[in-house]
Amino acid sequence: MVNLGTNLPGGAARGGNDPSGRRLTWFEAIAASPRPAVVDHAAGGDRIELSGRVLANWAAKTANLLDVEGHGPGSTILVDLPLGWKSLALLLGAARAGVQVRFATASSSAPAESGPVDLVVSGTPGAWSEHPADLWAVSPGTLQTSAADAELPSHALDYAAEVQMQADQCHLPLPGTSLPSLAESWEDLPAPPPAEQGPEVTTEHAAQHPTDDAGAALPRWSRRERGLVVAAAGGRLDRATARAVVETWDRGHPVVLVPEQDTDLSGASARLVDAERLGSQCR
Repeated sequence: MVNLGTNLPGGAARGGNDPSGRRLTWFEAIAASPRPAVVDHAAGGDRIELSGRVLANWAAKTANLLDVEGHGPGSTILVDLPLGWKSLALLLGAARAGVQVRFATASSSAPAESGPVDLVVSGTPGAWSEHPADLWAVSPGTLQTSAADAELPSHALDYAAEVQMQADQCHLPLPGTSLPSLAESWEDLPAPPPAEQGPEVTTEHAAQHPTDDAGAALPRWSRRERGLVVAAAGGRLDRATARAVVETWDRGHPVVLVPEQDTDLSGASARLVDAERLGSQCR
């Protein structure tokens, strides 16, 4: 696998120059690349690859959908999503639209205190059916998979169906800061106190934060010389992972998701990572 910036004008994914000599923005730099930006090996056994161009296309459509639905700078969206390529594409779209992002720590039930939230984006929309915010349902899997295949709350918007009807280009003003700087302001929603967590929440929380035999937390992601490896099984998109992802894109490198709970990879996943040519793990 090669660097996102290999074919960029100026040769740098962080912002090369276009043919006129103008410096590319971070979003233009991602959109200019035909090289892999996301490779998802955890999507039901399939290998799904999004080039920088395709990822930016999904992000532009997402930003346009946010705008059509009345969400932009000053809006806050709550992200309750598993680790997957659609979640990462939606995350980049939220950055492109300049909305504030919060991350739910578990999907078993809607937190009683989510703070002021304008939109909830969830892979389990039924859990949020009573929440006063707008609601988007996001299905896992392939491009053709729709949330309409499941029972949705009557007011929920089917993200996969609606986003594909949006324009491929986004003409909204780009936030006036770098992609990693945008991610600095994102935040995790505080988890409910242990006394308020039922058995189902406790199980999900344990899956979200796998531990070794001594009880120490195992890492969900690891940086490599030429990319980021994310262990996706049972995990949810949180602030720390989101920041690692956008920093990787900012360096012009791809994000590779594997079907593991932590980065102590099995033989099969280790071979997948080797095949993506990400290089050695960074210490």
